Amino acid sequence: MAETDDDDKTEAPSQKRLDDARAKGDVPRSIEVNSWFVLSGLTLIVGFYNATLSKGFSLSRFFSEAASYSANQSTMLPILWEVLSTLGEYLLVPFTIATAAALIGPLAQHFPTPSLDHAMPKLSRVSPFEGIKRVMGSGALAQFVKNLAKLIIVGTVVSMSLWGERNHLGELSDMDASALLEFARNALIRILIAVVSIYALVAGGDYFFQWLSWQKRLRMSRQDLKDEYKQQEGSPEIKNKLRQMRRKLSRSAMMGNLPKATVIVTNPTHFAVALKFDEGMRAPVCVAKGVDVLALRIRQLANEHDIPIVEDRPLARSLYRLVEVDEEIPLDLYKPVAEIIGYVMRLRMRRRRPVYEK
Repeated sequence: MAETDDDDKTEAPSQKRLDDARAKGDVPRSIEVNSWFVLSGLTLIVGFYNATLSKGFSLSRFFSEAASYSANQSTMLPILWEVLSTLGEYLLVPFTIATAAALIGPLAQHFPTPSLDHAMPKLSRVSPFEGIKRVMGSGALAQFVKNLAKLIIVGTVVSMSLWGERNHLGELSDMDASALLEFARNALIRILIAVVSIYALVAGGDYFFQWLSWQKRLRMSRQDLKDEYKQQEGSPEIKNKLRQMRRKLSRSAMMGNLPKATVIVTNPTHFAVALKFDEGMRAPVCVAKGVDVLALRIRQLANEHDIPIVEDRPLARSLYRLVEVDEEIPLDLYKPVAEIIGYVMRLRMRRRRPVYEK
């Protein structure tokens, strides 16, 4: 059943699924990237060691001349302070580099996000069956192959780095301590530079593999995509209900403004458009419009509020098509609308119900 479910997940993960995974702390992680930054930090530390080597050797005089110092407070405190300050200068930069290298590795892969998901106890973490699956599963085999490949690559790089110094190995017994230390340091730096260089490819490849595995683990089925879309956009049934509610509220507001209309232009039964015009207005404004049943309701309210109704079929159709509620009429319709409103105004002055057909 699990294999069937995995086979159904053929779609790339959506951005929401990726964001949710990151919010839970589920991100692609590569231990090899962290190791590469640690190796790079170690290389810098070894390079820094040469610059501070003289300070390290300067401490040896305190031990070689220890018998000449008197053990009293006036002489021991300055010596102790000099020893501590020298050690502090000697260790400060390596400690800073090591700390930065340990922090930059994880930060370079992902920005840390607080999540309680990994802090919550899970039985799978202490289950012996899950432990056996992790040890004996395909993931463990892939990890073994990867570690073996790393060992072969690093061993080859180290051997190639030291191969050029094989003729000098016999001279090591004749070197003094400082020359031997300098030889070892140069050889170590050469090895580290070679390992860091080749390990950059290993770390990059491993991160790409972890990213592909992460994407594969988050893949979705078509049903998952549909369910996510419904959660984000709402189901079609709910959207239709919301649309109907908005339409109903819009109609209620429109009918509430109908008593303010100056005239109703009809077609005569299919279309009805209510226009309002008062002194000081730039142009007449549509306050309500409708077809069929809604047009009938507009005419009924017009009769109840004694609003003149004018039949003009072409004008009613044009107004319904070109003008939205609460919008001014277009310039092309100024003249016919002005004729009707002028006629209505004259009738109002005579205080008579208009009977007008065009």
